[in-house]
Amino acid sequence: MASEPVQQLVTTACVTVLFPLLRWVLNDHAFEPLAQRLLQPVWQQSDTKVTPERMRTAVQKFSESIWKLLVYSTFLAVGVVTAWRAPWVLDTWRFWDGWPNHDFTLPMRLLYNLELGFYISSIFMIQVWEVRRKDHWPMFGHHIAAATLIATSMHFGFWRVGTVVMLLHDANDVLMEAAKLAKYCKKEDLSLGLFASFVVAWLGLRLVCFPLMVIRSTLYELPGVLDGRPPMYYVFNGLLMMLLLLHCYWFTLIMRVVFVTLTTGQTQDVREDDD
Repeated sequence: MASEPVQQLVTTACVTVLFPLLRWVLNDHAFEPLAQRLLQPVWQQSDTKVTPERMRTAVQKFSESIWKLLVYSTFLAVGVVTAWRAPWVLDTWRFWDGWPNHDFTLPMRLLYNLELGFYISSIFMIQVWEVRRKDHWPMFGHHIAAATLIATSMHFGFWRVGTVVMLLHDANDVLMEAAKLAKYCKKEDLSLGLFASFVVAWLGLRLVCFPLMVIRSTLYELPGVLDGRPPMYYVFNGLLMMLLLLHCYWFTLIMRVVFVTLTTGQTQDVREDDD
């Protein structure tokens, strides 16, 4: 389970450093030029009060979202490859059947290393790089919890359930960032359709499947494998519960966006002053 710890630490450190470096290169040479090319003519045609400062903020938000869309899409693709036709994906008892002698397959190892490095780097990037939003501190806490949860499940060999948790989250994040990009480009119909898909996915994946499938299994099926409830049981479930509470908090914000959308016909991120 915890074999080659030094090699794993080196791998995690390298991937953690790689993400901000890759983002910096892509921002300068791809994302910001693309944002300028797409947003400037659209915003000038639709809004006569576009100031240079507002345009810079729009470019920054667009670049941030396209980066996250690229990252989450990559994670989702690797996650699908990892879980494809795996018998444990829908059978929660098989999360634990045969533990701790599970195979840490190459796609699974890649998924874990990528996501762990990303969330560790995100703890710092959200503080110094990204646009400040009203949920800044909950998001900061989320990144810490996510990184700790991934590292914990990697260390204890809870790889199967960890893969499912990452899949449930990444699918939602892809839809969210795609909806935001459409919004920034003033594609209201596309943004509305993507946002509606995002709301349904959030409800189904994070508020139904996550607690009823994952947390139910870690609470009631895991003790049978561990022969009780050692400290690792409480640590792992505590982190999962923290994520669930954050999901509920963000769902209240999502419902506010739904209300604004139904009353105005336009999606508006209530975490921001202007999207």
